Formats: sequence, C-alpha cells, structure tokens
Amino acid sequence: MRTTPAAEPSTEADALDSLEKGEVARLATRFVLGLLVMCLLAGVVGYLARKPAEALALGFVSRFGVWGMALGTLLADSLHFPVPPQFYMLLAVASKTPTLQAFPAIAVASLVSGGVGYQLAKWASRLDWLAGKTERYRHVLAAAFERRGYRVALVASLLPIPYSVLCYLAGLNRMPAAFLALLGAYRVPKLLGFYALVYFGWTLS
Repeated sequence: MRTTPAAEPSTEADALDSLEKGEVARLATRFVLGLLVMCLLAGVVGYLARKPAEALALGFVSRFGVWGMALGTLLADSLHFPVPPQFYMLLAVASKTPTLQAFPAIAVASLVSGGVGYQLAKWASRLDWLAGKTERYRHVLAAAFERRGYRVALVASLLPIPYSVLCYLAGLNRMPAAFLALLGAYRVPKLLGFYALVYFGWTLS
C-alpha cells in the first residue's frame, strides 16, 4: 500500500501552511517595526528640520493642492516612484492641511492605483510566457482560497507587502474582483493608521 511521507506536503495547500508557519510571524514583526520606524522618522524630521519641512509642505500645497498629493500617491502606489505615499501624508500634516481634505484624496488615489495595476496585470496574465511563470502560484492561491476563503485578503493586507504588489499578484492570478475589493477595504484603515502615526510622530517633536 502506497503512503505519502508525513514530512512532505502532499498538496499546494499543505505547502502554503508550511510556509505560513515560518513566515507570517516574521513578516508581521517586520510590519510592526516598519510602523515604528515611520513614526520615528516623522518625529526626527519634525525635530531637526521643522521649518524647512513646513516650508516645503506649504509650497507644495499652495502650488498643487490636495490633487498633487493624490497624483503623488497614485504614482507612488503604482510605480513606487518617486517617494512612498507616506511622504504625502507628511506634507499634509506639516502644511496643516485639514485631514478631511488630504486623507480622502490620498486614499482614493491609492485605491485607483490598485485597481489599475490589478487590471493591467490581469490582461498581462493572458500572455503565454507569463501564464506559465505564474501557474504554480495560481494553484497555491486556489488551495488557500479553498481552505480559508477571502480571509486570505486580510492576512495578505497585514503583511509588509506593498499594496500595489498585492494588486499585481491578484491580477496575475486572475483573482475575482471581490478579492480586489477586499484588499481595498483593508487598505483604507491601514492608510489611516499610517496617517495617524505620521501625525503622532510630527506632533511629538
């Protein structure tokens, strides 16, 4: 009678479980440390270069307004260029732009960039050479959905993986639009947390 060795995963889902046991805790720790570093950097900038930072922020807002923050966030979340979206949060805080104006612009731009990246990646996944490269990951993702459903989106959102990368992977793996919607839903409170930490760090100095 043929048996499967217990030490070796027999399915992609088992392989995913083995990966998660070793990786999720480490990635979550990195994420928390990243939040602390971001808050600390905002405090350091506020302490060492408050006046130049305020001048830069006021100059940016007076010239480009919240639409400039939105465009910058769109580029940051789409191409990781030229700076991360947290930079525009710092501009908003340093310029004393009302949160009810700045945060919605940043959040909407981030969600739009995710949707665009998802759709482009979904189209690109139809290319034979790219489909072959992502086939294995599709099987793993399908197995994860079979076991956990849409909770996978929540777990992925809590890891230190850029939102744009999650959207690209969702598109490449041809995940349903509901998965993207969940990524976006989890993205908003995450952005709000980033904004709060930037504000807290800035006001501490």
